[in-house]
Amino acid sequence: MAELQIEYGKVSCKNLGNGYSENNSDVLLNSLQLIQKYNYSAEEHIVVTKNGYQLKTFRLPNKGPPVLLVHGIGDSSDSWLVLGPQYSLAYLLADAGFDVWLFNARGNRYSKKHTGKPSRKSYWNFSYEEIGSEDVPATIDYILSTTRHSKLTYIGFSQGTTVFFVMCSLLPEYNSVINHAILLAPVAWMKYIKYPLIDFFSQNLNNLISLDTKLKVYEVFPFNINLNIYHSLVCNVHSPFKLLCELELFVNFGLKTFTNLLPDRLPIIMSHIPVGTSSKTFFHFIQGYGTKRFQRFDYGIEKNQKVYASSLPPEYDVSLITAPMTLVVSEEDWFSDTNDVEILRSRLKTVDKYVVINKSLQFTHLEFVYGSRVNTIINKPVINILKTLTSR
Repeated sequence: MAELQIEYGKVSCKNLGNGYSENNSDVLLNSLQLIQKYNYSAEEHIVVTKNGYQLKTFRLPNKGPPVLLVHGIGDSSDSWLVLGPQYSLAYLLADAGFDVWLFNARGNRYSKKHTGKPSRKSYWNFSYEEIGSEDVPATIDYILSTTRHSKLTYIGFSQGTTVFFVMCSLLPEYNSVINHAILLAPVAWMKYIKYPLIDFFSQNLNNLISLDTKLKVYEVFPFNINLNIYHSLVCNVHSPFKLLCELELFVNFGLKTFTNLLPDRLPIIMSHIPVGTSSKTFFHFIQGYGTKRFQRFDYGIEKNQKVYASSLPPEYDVSLITAPMTLVVSEEDWFSDTNDVEILRSRLKTVDKYVVINKSLQFTHLEFVYGSRVNTIINKPVINILKTLTSR
């Protein structure tokens, strides 16, 4: 950690340029730079959706079958890289010979461009539905066209699972191009979510939406280099201010100790999140908690009639999903509660494996991607599933 502290001492808003040398800490590196730093082959691709959003997709090319990794809310492709080659799933899959593709949803730090010139309000008028019904299908089409494979394996975390359910429900033809879906901390129904502030947000949702419209916010938790550097400083086990980071992680995720994440990598993890999404995406999730339904966005009775020909938004019909799936849940997860996943599971027809991580392990939501035990609990089992699929 001493070396990292020296690096942090050099960091200031004044000396942050557009390009960083290989000697810089990983705190400052984007996805492409992280891949290249550790001597992996790296490619950058631009996927364009049918309505003009440009999605920057990263690839660790290999001769093996393609695997698509889809991040959680307010996150990016960085999430599959920041733990470094020994712990991050993207590197481990590449080591195992798979052709690894890293998705970036519209609106995050990598995917903020558009082929047209939409107004700010128009650009940010999306929720997880559009990510699932437009961004993910466009990315899958691009990968299959580029690799000339007929199918790929899908790995999603948190919102990365939500958008999978949306895609395969609204566009059931995409079920046929999914070899297998491994869904980590799946989120659909949110009746039992344990996030402490969810009741407050739900009870004040209409006011929040009105305020958002009045202030023309539209984007929330954008990538901010100053905030990320702050996180890299306070989320250091040697920092005298580490309590600020501990409180943030506990309040937001129920994480009780730094040791459940990789302490040496924690400044790097926290300097890469959040990276931006639309306020509408958060509103959509909060609606789901309030209604206890996994449903399309609720615009109110009048607009719902115009959009859906119904006063209520339709539910996503997950019974239409036919792709084979593995669900991995933790009894200690605030956001993917096992009771909610049981509701989901009861409506799914093609769950091959259902893995429940025991409460005694205190395995929280962040740990599915960023945890110190991620190799034994998540990564190795995931890679074993993929190797089994390729050996058939």
